[in-house]
Amino acid sequence: MNKITLACPAKINLNLSVLRKKNDGMHEINSQFQLINLFDEMKIEKTNSKFTNVSTNIDSSINGEKNIVYQAISELSNYIGKQVCCNISIKKNIPLGGGLGGGSSNAAGALIGVNVLFELGLSSKDLIKIGKKVGADVPFFIFGKNAHASGTGDILIEAKGSSKKKYLLLFPRIHSSTKELFSQWDKLSADSQNKILKNEENSFLPLFLQNNRDIEESFNQLNELCSLRLSGTGSTMFFIYENKSEIEKTLKKIPSKWRHSFCEPLQCSPLLTYLT
Repeated sequence: MNKITLACPAKINLNLSVLRKKNDGMHEINSQFQLINLFDEMKIEKTNSKFTNVSTNIDSSINGEKNIVYQAISELSNYIGKQVCCNISIKKNIPLGGGLGGGSSNAAGALIGVNVLFELGLSSKDLIKIGKKVGADVPFFIFGKNAHASGTGDILIEAKGSSKKKYLLLFPRIHSSTKELFSQWDKLSADSQNKILKNEENSFLPLFLQNNRDIEESFNQLNELCSLRLSGTGSTMFFIYENKSEIEKTLKKIPSKWRHSFCEPLQCSPLLTYLT
């Protein structure tokens, strides 16, 4: 086998609470991760080159060494004690900076795909150990099942049962910085943090709206029609519904410059096909 093609799924956070900052700078959270049928497409090919190349179909600013996938391959090479080189191309369908875990899913896909393509024989536990060094959400995408997450996102308990809910995702076409929002959270007083934890399903929602006043107005209008949630640190927001009739009025109120997408839940990731 000289190449492999993978579908890397997105996720939404059905809820997200930030609990505390650890001494190493990481944050402990509680969240429920739900996989959805929105995918990036990744192709990994063996190469005679002594370098790994990562390219995407969008902004060149996330190509090469700037891409989290490049970091994942570097960490994998360090783990096995020899350099792995390959060409990786990614067709991005998951929005950047959208709180849907696209980059982390790509990193997980790269670790899983390279493990298969080069017959490295690494276990899921090995890959998760490598993934933890790359990003907080990477272990979840290697785990590959809907999960309740705690710790820094690395303690995962499978969420049993199948969901019949559907999701309408809203993309306001802005990038929301995870690093910046965590920094803002840390600057809040303990009272403010506790108030948010008590009243909000997503700890970052008030900060996200505070940072984006133009979005806040639309959010409030839409939220009056149907409960609107934020995924991760944003910028993607979503409605949960069973029948499309529940969101007919809402659809008419979505700002014209926003994108939207109808998604359904996945029970597990297609990446699990390649794990033993």
